[in-house]
Amino acid sequence: MSDDRPWAFLTGLADPNTDDTGERPTVTVLHRGDTETVIRLAFLSGQTMPDHTAAHPIVVLGQDGTITFTVDDTAHRLVRGTAIRVDARVPHSLRADTDATATLIVVHGS
Repeated sequence: MSDDRPWAFLTGLADPNTDDTGERPTVTVLHRGDTETVIRLAFLSGQTMPDHTAAHPIVVLGQDGTITFTVDDTAHRLVRGTAIRVDARVPHSLRADTDATATLIVVHGS
């Protein structure tokens, strides 16, 4: 994944979930860098990521479909062209309203 190049070209950010993964989305690490990790979250309609926290700040970008992203008791519609940033250790949850894909960026360095 990570190598000595000063750049990484990432593909497959909007690839759908094509497997029966039960109640949870497919989670695929696309890149691990010194300062960030890029992850594809591919949901089937109705799949969830119940309340949880991240050890580092995150940015979640809508790629395809609709995901309800809830943080601080406020629900946000995550769709293509939208994103949400959340500080470390802030509880949040995700629910796919349709088949949907999002890109998660975990910011773990400076």
